[in-house]
Amino acid sequence: MAILDIRQLVAGILTFSMFIMLGNMIKKDHFDPAFMDQVTYNTGDGSAVLSGQSLHKAPNPMEPWKNSVETVKPCWNKSTRGSGNQPKGYIIFSLTGGAHLHLSQVANAVLVAKQVKATLVLPGISGNKAGEKRDFGDVYDVHNFISKLNGTVNIAYRQPPELFGRKLPIARIPSLISEAYVTANLEPLFKRKGNLKIETYFSTPNMTKVEGMKYMNSVSCIVMFEALQLQAGLQELIDSVLEKLKTLNQESHGRFIAVDWRAEMLGTKRCQGTTTNGKKSCFIAPEVGQFLNMIGFEKNTTIYLTQDGWHRSLDALTNTFPNTYTKESLIPLDKVAKFSDFTDVIDFYVCSRSDVFVPAFSRLFYASVVGQRIALGKTQIYDPAQATSSDVDDYISFYISRKNHWAYSCFC
Repeated sequence: MAILDIRQLVAGILTFSMFIMLGNMIKKDHFDPAFMDQVTYNTGDGSAVLSGQSLHKAPNPMEPWKNSVETVKPCWNKSTRGSGNQPKGYIIFSLTGGAHLHLSQVANAVLVAKQVKATLVLPGISGNKAGEKRDFGDVYDVHNFISKLNGTVNIAYRQPPELFGRKLPIARIPSLISEAYVTANLEPLFKRKGNLKIETYFSTPNMTKVEGMKYMNSVSCIVMFEALQLQAGLQELIDSVLEKLKTLNQESHGRFIAVDWRAEMLGTKRCQGTTTNGKKSCFIAPEVGQFLNMIGFEKNTTIYLTQDGWHRSLDALTNTFPNTYTKESLIPLDKVAKFSDFTDVIDFYVCSRSDVFVPAFSRLFYASVVGQRIALGKTQIYDPAQATSSDVDDYISFYISRKNHWAYSCFC
């Protein structure tokens, strides 16, 4: 009897031990954030040497996407009506550079016209080729623009005949001017001359908040986030590109990354050396791929590049992320000819609406895209860096982490 009791006791202990082991296995497979794997390094001759095991945190495939959308609301005063006086004289300007520069150029012109009580003439748009001009309505919704600014500023579709052939005074002004700037610098000139042509210049690739200004003037906020919208045909094209990026690869779950990378930037002076804070200002394609891989994006991730056409250096990126596309492969063939001159517009609005944005260069395009993304609540913007951290929060754009982009002056 005693022998039987001992056997039963031993069997019970073994059974209990098995349950404990099984529980630990389940816990490890389903709950533990760490796992062991083999670590190898390359010796330089192509061979790999085993260097032991490494304990590290298992990557969370959802982490780099940060699916949350930040909710913002306009802080500007919706009532921006002018004085009601009959406007005298005209403000003339042109849109130059890419679509990312147009926002500030238009906002400046509207603010000046309102402040000096002049009529604003709809601008022409300089094309990609020398001497090429487009109408404002070729890119932007004229009806929406005039409707949103009704009561704020008087708008003329065309320059009046009496101004043709006349040499108008030109005022060069910085981006994102204030009412005080107009009063001090432009009103006196306008009163003397009666008409004025303005040109906006960009002295820095940054668009941080103007020191001492808690809120942007309401007129500029309305222009950049309500009045200036794309014309229907161009918006439909961009919507089709966005939809294609979301559906090309079922494994991407309707999400994609937009990367601002252009081969011609690599040879410019801007890409030599580092920025003022010691960081690289430009990243080659393989470095972009390594960065995305390091912070947890999987191989099946869909990527959109701002590059026009394909470049041989992109082959290294596609080795890591094969689902990488440029706009040429996304625009319907029957629309390529019609919209071939609007590549900058397509890039700007696709990057503004992607799930994640990664700038390979520090330039005004990056800063302008950030402004649009803040308005949309899409703050998943990661700056590439030569670092070893795999935590995506370490690479959040400083515009977002410090909330020092001028767009935060328009939103709460």
